[in-house]
Parts: sequence; C-alpha cells; structure tokens
Amino acid sequence: MGIRNKLFLIFLGTFLVLIVAASGFYYLSFVRSLDTYLDERQQSQVERLADHLGTLYQQQGSWQFLRDDPRRLKRLYWLAGDREEDKDDRGNHRHLQLLDAHKRVLIGPPAPAKYRIDVPIQDGRHTVGYLTYPDQEAIRDKLDRRFIGRQLRFALWMLSVGLGLSLLVSWLLARHLVAPILALSHHTRELQEGDYSSRLASNRRDELGTLTRQVDQLAERLDQGQQARQRWFSDIAHELRTPVAILQGELEALCDGIRPLNQENLKGLEGEVAQLTHLINDLHDLALADGGNLRYQFRREDLSSLVEDVLDSYRSAFAQRDITCRTTLPDQALLQQDPVRLRQLLDNLFQNSLKYTADGGELAISLTRQKDGAWLLTVDDSAPGVPDDALPKLFDHLYRVESSRNRRTGGAGLGLAICQRIVEAHGGTLHAQHSPLGGVRIHISLPGDAL
Repeated sequence: MGIRNKLFLIFLGTFLVLIVAASGFYYLSFVRSLDTYLDERQQSQVERLADHLGTLYQQQGSWQFLRDDPRRLKRLYWLAGDREEDKDDRGNHRHLQLLDAHKRVLIGPPAPAKYRIDVPIQDGRHTVGYLTYPDQEAIRDKLDRRFIGRQLRFALWMLSVGLGLSLLVSWLLARHLVAPILALSHHTRELQEGDYSSRLASNRRDELGTLTRQVDQLAERLDQGQQARQRWFSDIAHELRTPVAILQGELEALCDGIRPLNQENLKGLEGEVAQLTHLINDLHDLALADGGNLRYQFRREDLSSLVEDVLDSYRSAFAQRDITCRTTLPDQALLQQDPVRLRQLLDNLFQNSLKYTADGGELAISLTRQKDGAWLLTVDDSAPGVPDDALPKLFDHLYRVESSRNRRTGGAGLGLAICQRIVEAHGGTLHAQHSPLGGVRIHISLPGDAL
C-alpha cells in the first residue's frame, strides 16, 4: 500500500472516530438533557398542584370535593402548567394519581411502584395525601418519541455529512502531503540514473521544504562532483601525456639515430622521468589526502625552527634568481604538528615562489601569534600576480593560472591542493589573496597551544 493510501486511511479513520464520538456525545447529551428537563418540569407542575390541593383540603376538610367532581383535578393540573391533552374518557389525567394520607388510591389509575414518584400534600401542619406519577421513562408519549427520533435522524444526517467531508478532506490532505514526496522520489530516481541537472526549487517552509532544498543541494554537489571528476580525469590524462610524449619522442630519436646516445641526452631523459615521477607521487599523495588515508604523526614541535630549516635549503636557489628573502619569525612557536607533512607543505610553497617569482623579486615570510592562540604563517612573493577570479581556484586539483604563472615554468598544479589537505588535517585554514609585494599572499592559520 502506498503512502498516499496510508495517509488517506489514517486521516479518514481519525475524522470518523471524532465525528462518531461527537455525534454520539451530542445525541446522548441531548436525550439526557431532555429527560432531565421533562422530569423537572413534571416535578414542578405536580408540586404546584400539591400546594393547591393542600390549600383546598384545608378549606374543605376532606377529599370529598374531588370525589364528587373528578374533573376538578384536571382543571387544577391545567392551572399548574400542564397543557397536554393526555386524559382518559372521564377527563382524568392518565398518569396522575391522588392518594390519601394512608396511600390509598382516591382518584386515578394505578401507577407501577417501580417508576412511581410520590409528592406529599400538606394542609399546613400534616400530610393529608399524596400525588403520584410515573417518571418520564414510563409515561413518554408518542410526541416525545417522535421528537427524539427527529434528533436521532439529525445526528445521523450530520454523521453522513461529516463522513463526506472526511473523505474529501482526507483525500486533499493526503494528496497535499504526498505530492512533494512523489516529486522527491522522482527527483532521486533521476539522480540515481546520473541526471544531476534537474532541481525541485520548492518554496515550502516546513520540513518537506527543508528536505527538498537539501536534496537540491545534494544534486548540485553531485553535479559539481561529476564535472570535477571529468575535469580531473581529463587533466590527469593531459599531464601524463606531455612527459610521456616527450620521452617517446626522445627515445624514438635515439633509436633512429637522429640524436646520439650520450650523457647529455640521457640526462634529459632522466629529467623527464623525474618530472613524471614527481607528478605521479603528487597524484598519489592527493588521492590519499582526499580519501583521508594520508598518514600523520603529530607531536609538539617548534614551527619557527621548521620554517627556518626549510627556507635555508632554498636560499641558494633564490640567490641564483636574485630573489631577496625576508623573515619575521618568533623565537619559538610550539604546536602539535606532523613535521614531515608541514615540511612538504613549505616545500610546495617555496617551490611555487621560486618558479613563479620574477628574477630580482622578493619573498617575505612571517609567523605571528593570534589572539585566539593560533599561529598565522604568511608567505608573500612579488610579481607577477594572479587575476582576482583565480585566487579562490588556486587550491583546486590541477589548476594553473593561464598567465605568466603557467605550465611553461613547470609544475602540474597539485602542490597547493596538497597543501590545503595538509593544513585541514592539522585543523587549520589556508587561503590566498593579493600580496602587497605584487604577487600572491598565502595565509596559513594553525591552532597552537592555549594562551
């Protein structure tokens, strides 16, 4: 059974229970209220008649005046408020009975003892008789039953109308609630089949609207992931094709005798193999980092000393390019770190600066403590810079700026992507912006010891 039918039956059953309960309560309450009203009215009339009879008995001194004229009891009961014509052929009220002080019948038909109600008649000092009458259950006439029947039919008619409304409202509610679920089901089926372009774009503000927006966000993520995978495979194929094509050309030239087999040509082949090996290692590291499988061994060490050590290994290379290096480092910067991975991060940053900074440029490195206890490592280099739209993409896989910082200077565009994964594994953040020196500024924030 589908969810629409289940919701329909649940709503219909709930409405029916409420309607039946309300109708039954109304009918029972009405019948009970009517019985109470009739009983109270009958009691009031008989009590007023008893007061009149007590006064007359006090004046007459006996019940002989009623025995001589039984119709007088009818007129007195009429004066007490009874307007019904429920009388016998002799004019006596069929349900009313007059008893003497010893409860012997004087006037009226006998009443069943089970339902009889006795009202005493007093002449001021003594009880001189009784008026008896059956309760409403015993004397209910056809008019009463007809009136109650009309109320019962009204309750049944109200129940039928409620049933029709319940069917309509239950169907509308089930349809309203299931419509977005069916749309979500169709949408997820499209996602399952690989179509990530469709969107639901719901304006609902309830939980179903929230779920719809979350599914749309999931579809957008899947669409971006699919496009990223396509670019990733295309870029990997392109990056691997270039050194392999060079190696193939060089080897064919050596085999055909176009180029001599000497030390210089072999060294060129070795450089291409080294570049290819570096690319493969970077791809392997990045795949491990993306999968959360890149191993880290954290221990508390000095970041300032690590930055100085790695920079010392590049000073000669920067000097050959006439690039000035400036550092602003504290005496000590202790934090939990994996020095091997942070060294890899610094190697990538310094290699980028060495490759992309123009000769005669400048490199500035600073490490400062923030108010929240984090350490902020800033790496600035001089021109050339990158366009504004390229800054947020520098950490994407295989992304390189098509300007003076391009593949002619070497590199596969994986270094900064690996750097980002390393920083994230340390619980920090990394972002790029324009450097006041004219190049790129890399900000690295790493959590430090508590202040």
